[in-house]
Parts: sequence; C-alpha cells; structure tokens
Amino acid sequence: MENYFIPDPLKINDSFSDNIFCHFDSVINNKKNHRFILSVSGGSDSILLLFLFIKYFKGNSDRLIICHINHHLRHDSDIDETFVSILGEKFNIKTYNKNLNPNDLPKGVSIEAWARESRYDYLNNIMTKTSADWIVTAHHANDQAETILMNISEKTGLFGLGGMKEINNKIIRPLLPFTKDYLMRIIEKYSIPYVIDSSNSNINYKRNFIRNVIIKPWQKNNLNLIEAITIAGNNFQEWQESILYFIKDFIVKNSLENEDGSFIIEKKELKKLPKLARVFVFQVLTNSIGKLRKHEIENIKFFFDKDIIGNKYLTKNKYIILNDRKVFIVKKNKYRIKKYIELTVGDKCKFYGYHYSINNFSKVPFFSNNPDDEYIDQNKVLNKKLVLRLWKSGDRFKPLGMSGSQKISDFLINNKINYFEKNSQVVLTADDKIIWLCGYRIDDSVKINSNTKSIIRINRILNSHL
Repeated sequence: MENYFIPDPLKINDSFSDNIFCHFDSVINNKKNHRFILSVSGGSDSILLLFLFIKYFKGNSDRLIICHINHHLRHDSDIDETFVSILGEKFNIKTYNKNLNPNDLPKGVSIEAWARESRYDYLNNIMTKTSADWIVTAHHANDQAETILMNISEKTGLFGLGGMKEINNKIIRPLLPFTKDYLMRIIEKYSIPYVIDSSNSNINYKRNFIRNVIIKPWQKNNLNLIEAITIAGNNFQEWQESILYFIKDFIVKNSLENEDGSFIIEKKELKKLPKLARVFVFQVLTNSIGKLRKHEIENIKFFFDKDIIGNKYLTKNKYIILNDRKVFIVKKNKYRIKKYIELTVGDKCKFYGYHYSINNFSKVPFFSNNPDDEYIDQNKVLNKKLVLRLWKSGDRFKPLGMSGSQKISDFLINNKINYFEKNSQVVLTADDKIIWLCGYRIDDSVKINSNTKSIIRINRILNSHL
C-alpha cells in the first residue's frame, strides 16, 4: 500500500464532479438503499467511478462491492488485481477477484467477446451471491462512440446504432454522458492513481483500432466528434423506443398468451407487417431485442418467408418459434426431464404443470366431456404398478371406442396437437401398459361396463386453476 498515494474521495469537490453527482441524482438517487457492484479494472475510468461512488455515498462502504476480473491477457495483469485489492482494503469495501484462463477461449470466439461475456457472467454470479441490486460499469461517452462504430462495422441494425443504454436490466452506466477528457480532468486534479493497461495501444483489438486509428485522427478535424456520435446514438435509442411501443401494441392486440407462457400469433395478422417488423415482434416475445446478429435476423426472415408448417426455429436464448398451420407459436424451450412418478390409489402429485389425483369412487359416475376427469374399472388395474410419465416414441394404446390400437404419435398428429404440447404429453400406465393418454382418452381395456364392481376416478387440474 505504501507504493501508492491514495487521496481521500470525500475531498472531491469541484464543478466537474458536481455535474456528475447531479447526474447521479437522476440515475441512482432513488436507489440509494440498494447495493451496487462496481466493476473495477484498475484503469482510470473504473477507479474514478469507485472514488465518485464513495463520495456520493459519503463513505458508506456497506452499499458498495468491488469486483475485479483478471483476464490474464497481459504479463503484468496481476498488478491491476493487487492495486484494486489495496483500494478495497483501504476503503473497507468487500472485494471479489476472478482469474480467467485465456486457454479456455472457445474456438471461433474473439478474445474481446470472450472477455466481455466472462466478465458479465462473473458480475451476475456475484450479484446473486451477495444479493446486490445493481452492476455498475465505468463506460463513458468515448466508449459509447467506439461501440456504435464497432456495431456499424459489423453490419448492425437499428438497435446496434443506439449503442449502450445507461440503464439496461440490472446494469447501470452512470458515466455514459461524460467524455474521457472530462473525466480525466477530475483524475488529474486530485492525483487519483490508476494502472495503465498496455494492451490499449494494441490495434489488433477491434475497439483499440477504432479508438486509435479512426476516432483520434478524426477528432483533429472535428472536436465535437464524440458528442455528435453519442447524440446520434441517443436519437436512435428514441427511435427504438418508438418502434417498440407500436410493436408491443401489436402484440397486445394480435396475440394470445397461453397458461403455459407460450404466445400464439395469427399468420394473417403478422403478414400485414413489414418483414423487419415481424422480426421485431419475435425479438420482443423471445427477449432478444438488441441481441441478434445480422445473419440471425436474416435467418428469421427466411423462416417466415418459407412458411413450412411444422418448421421450428430455435433462438440462441432457447426459445422455439413453431410454424403451426394458421398461427406461429412462441415458447421458451424447456428440455424434457426424464422422470416418472409412481402412484397408488389415494395419491396426489404434481407433474408437468398439472395436479393429478387418483381415488376410489363409490358413486355412480356422472360422465362428462371433460377429458381431464376420467373413470376406470378398478379391477383392471388391481395390484398393478401405476406410473405417470412422458410419452415416448413407439408408445401405443387402444383409444376408448376403437377396435384397434394406435400409436400415440399418430393420435397426437391426427388431433393436430402442436409441438410444445406433444413435447410435454403425459401418459398413465399400469404395469407399463398405457391406460390413459392424459387429457385426451383412456384405453378401451379399462373402461367401465356392466360387470364393473368398483371404480377409480383419475383426474388432473392445471396448476394455474388451483
């Protein structure tokens, strides 16, 4: 610690910092009782962020958590980690350090993308571990300009042109309106120490190339370049909000949300929209606004244009879009869990979204058309092992009233059951023989007849109806 002169953050008091604190009031004032994870690299921007937050919270370290990620992309990166740990100890702020291994870089993924994703994964893990409320990063206006130009170089669409948002889910970027030069004035005035990242001059990294080869020479002819690009980004963000307003209004008026969380949209209504607007609809429904690359957007357009019934499109964040005759169905893809539940008469259980019960029934049953409420001959299943499970390929049963057996798959297809419902279809078996295709038909072998002496009632109720 003796190698660093560390000034007192509480002594920061000037017009430049006052402007930042006024902005903090508009961004985080109503969150003062929350806890904040500060992403601190050791560089000038994140160290200033740390000092400003200490000042803003009047030295109350209980509200703050420091996170440092050592990517080990430089031979001297341990210096950064040590420096950040010293500051955490000095200011009595809980500090978490994470060491990454560049050898874990997946094939085909850029170092920058790997570092960014690994960093946010760790920050989110710490937020869960500490029950913190927000992740705070030190991105500023120059970073925003670089991000927008990077997105343009990658053939971005409307959402990429807007750049980073100041508040996005649980991430806050409170320095985003301020330029690097503006922030450096505060750092230099108070001699705030920081570590210089030698890799910032390496133009093999795309962001460094844009910063050093494109923006800096350009600024010589346009002193207001950063401001101009960030204002353009803000304008695009307003366009985004306006378009999303109408897209969400379309969804409210033209879609149906099922009890299982899936959405149904009629094709004829969707086809009235421009092609890109159709993509926006599904980006909203699949929680992927601003997360799709150009080729992914083109793939979704092609999926709609091809319009083949039964086709499915799986998004990166595990949603499925199903082309189902006159509608499209959108649902979060939940992998089938390979499990089963054994039952005996008198039992109740929960299984794949339903409450099941199986009971003796002493009265003469009142037969209804409710396929979730069935009555069977108890003697036909006496002393047999009853099991609820998902149907599987090759399963057969003899539907009530039919003379021959039928594959479960054929029954579901003939009844036009969509992919999502098929994927979670449950059957009840007795010694491995299917006696109920739950919600549709019992097997003919367990039906009640004139010789029936005792009856079992099998019933299921959707969870949301309880």
